[in-house]
Amino acid sequence: MTPTEVFDDFRASFRSRKFTAGLLLAFIDFLVELSVPDLGLLSFEDFLVHFKRQTMTAAGKRANTLIVDRGGGQTLSIRPFYNRAELYLRAEQKRFDYPSCAPHATQAWSDYIPWLDALVSFRAQDLSALRERICQFVLKELESHEFDPSSVKIEPPLFRLLLERFDLTAHKGERTGAAFQGVVFGFLRADDPFLQMEIEKVRTGSKRLHRVGDIDGWEGARLAMSVEVKQYVLAPDHIASLEGFANETGRRAALGIVAALGFDDGVRERLNQLGVRSLDVCDMQRTVALWHPLKQRAAVSSLVYYVLHVEKSSALAKRIEAFLDDVASEWSPPLMATA
Repeated sequence: MTPTEVFDDFRASFRSRKFTAGLLLAFIDFLVELSVPDLGLLSFEDFLVHFKRQTMTAAGKRANTLIVDRGGGQTLSIRPFYNRAELYLRAEQKRFDYPSCAPHATQAWSDYIPWLDALVSFRAQDLSALRERICQFVLKELESHEFDPSSVKIEPPLFRLLLERFDLTAHKGERTGAAFQGVVFGFLRADDPFLQMEIEKVRTGSKRLHRVGDIDGWEGARLAMSVEVKQYVLAPDHIASLEGFANETGRRAALGIVAALGFDDGVRERLNQLGVRSLDVCDMQRTVALWHPLKQRAAVSSLVYYVLHVEKSSALAKRIEAFLDDVASEWSPPLMATA
């Protein structure tokens, strides 16, 4: 067989036996390592005269692959050469449709004696050219699974940016506290999607609605979490007004949280003594910094839902929409539709 005939024979069987690509590459590298092209051999039988086949492994087991005595008390197997070929095709060139089957492939070596008969007679340049031809054929035949970074749409961390840059104070046409209450609702809804969250407009009055806090999180019939939202920095003289909230959440064994823009010195400790946890903008920023884009998007969507369908504030909706357009102008269709 000529190099072209070996290649044509390999190509004809490649689709049904893809591993033959690695096996043929292993044969070539194996023979080059043994300097076979310099010996002027005519057949694989001649090869075995120079390099006696070993039928036992170093561990004393029957050798299923091709192992030869290379002299000096050393042996050489085709297995590491096959491993190298498989690593090249799968790991380096990302042809994951090439099978990972080194044991099977190298045990099948004896099915390809005609190839070995031809390969041992080729010159070094013939082996090199054949090797390159095989590699190029496989790379062309098998689709690359190389990751393309350009295929990834980079989404900005919208909720984190909103916490950092969006003005939470009331603007013209907005009710005081609505922006911050919506942000807290968005944060809680994304952070704990297992609870059914109830929320009303700001200053609706939780007691009149037979609710505990401004935002209540329900697990079926059980109140699991309740949040009082304060759009200001909580001072020590605000503590007394929260004692009833702390008592009610404690009585229900629910997680009580007071969310505020910030807390004066000592206020967090006093809330903790009441059994209530504290949450401010900085706390949310630290948590949201660990969120992936989908979770960030969920928080923004919940904020938008609150503004449009609960608070029903067109002024706040337009301000949020303008902010989102500024930081994520590439989003299409727009996140909000105020019409």
